[in-house]
Amino acid sequence: MPIQEQAGIQVIESVDDFAEARVEAIGFIFHGTIPVVKGKGSAASNLLHFARCPRLEKINEEQTKIWFRSVRVAHKHLDETVGAKRWKWCKYCEKEITQRVLDEV
Repeated sequence: MPIQEQAGIQVIESVDDFAEARVEAIGFIFHGTIPVVKGKGSAASNLLHFARCPRLEKINEEQTKIWFRSVRVAHKHLDETVGAKRWKWCKYCEKEITQRVLDEV
């Protein structure tokens, strides 16, 4: 699995890479479609999950999958490549990240 160490981003290209990311359960995994044309696409199918989220087992193999080391890197990258309003958190993971942010305050 090729790693961009300085950026903390990896494109998951194979089933084995995906399984490895899930087993390690560190970081975040995005799945969905990266729009070729700005303004196209739906946030409903572009989701960000914790790597350990059980809902990742149900995702389509044809979708783009990207692993991120941190949530800050994920937000920045997805806002730039997918669009700020074109992706969202998995509804189960969103509860956990909200609690994590509240705990840090």
